[in-house]
Amino acid sequence: MRAKLVSVIMPAFNAEQYIAEAIESLLRQSYTDWELIIVNDGSTDQTAVIASQFTDARIKVVHQANQGEAAARNTALATAVGEFLAFLDADDLYLPEHLAITVRHLQTNPDVDGVYTDGFYCDSSGNQIQTLSSRRRGPFQGWIFEEVVRGSDLFGPPLCVVLRRAPILQHQLAYDTNIIIGPDWEFFMRYAEVASFAYIDEYTCLYRVHQSNITTQIKSDRRALELAKCRMSAIKLPGFKECSEEIQGEVFYDLLVNLLRTSPERQAEITTWPEFVAMPPHQQAWVLRMMASKAVLRGEQYDYIMDWFRRSSELDPGDRRSVMVSTLYRISPRLCRRILQARTMKEADLYYLPPFADIQAVRSL
Repeated sequence: MRAKLVSVIMPAFNAEQYIAEAIESLLRQSYTDWELIIVNDGSTDQTAVIASQFTDARIKVVHQANQGEAAARNTALATAVGEFLAFLDADDLYLPEHLAITVRHLQTNPDVDGVYTDGFYCDSSGNQIQTLSSRRRGPFQGWIFEEVVRGSDLFGPPLCVVLRRAPILQHQLAYDTNIIIGPDWEFFMRYAEVASFAYIDEYTCLYRVHQSNITTQIKSDRRALELAKCRMSAIKLPGFKECSEEIQGEVFYDLLVNLLRTSPERQAEITTWPEFVAMPPHQQAWVLRMMASKAVLRGEQYDYIMDWFRRSSELDPGDRRSVMVSTLYRISPRLCRRILQARTMKEADLYYLPPFADIQAVRSL
């Protein structure tokens, strides 16, 4: 079977510590028909110098002013010419058979548009910590759009994914430059909406966890607002209405109860969106009750809380819990808070938990 060109895209910003290792892991691939597009996104360290020292003709370096990860990926997309698209961030590593395994599957399964594999999280020195699959749901195959919408943990890091480029061209897909955290997840949601995926149960890559990962550098409130952009984008996609009632409810719950907890005006606005109103009344009621209850637990005092409780009771009058909590809040917000605290004291709030806290815990054992 004739080899097909793979375009490997690598955004790089101040990546001098690891970029040489990343490039070398690509040079060691048993599959050799590839091009590497490094987008130096305004680095101020030695990233550009190190990248230029690799003289392999398959390596292209594009320089631009700093515009962020999404813009760098878009520049790479515009430069790519391969039939397949692979992802290698400047601090990650491919194992030698990554491209051979993934391309072989795509070539022998023309009905499949994208594949994803297993791999390992590793520390700054490259020591393997745990598998990617240990932090995933699934695996899922076929039209997996609703599972990608459910959470970014279906794939995990993008380096385990290889795609056909044709759907990207056909549907004019690009990365959302307004998203700082999670542009790859949002991109994969829109790709999965129009494509079919397969899972390959092979270890093919290493994702490096270190203190310079952007997800570890940004504070929890900022990270939540960035992920909220991904959720809002998903809700507005045509395929969202094809998702199950359960997944739609989970998406709105995460957006309105977790991610936008510090933005009550935005929360209130989104509960008027046609996609929210289209959910069954009991789903709307559940989300509204949880929005109000969590606000009470945080000690918030604004008019939206009573309105959310009222709407929840009206939408699902048979839900005794909703009626009870809203009545209690109307009588005494302070007492309502104390009772809710007693009922939820053992529940963990993951909002302020660092993104790789569980991996750090494993490494410290």
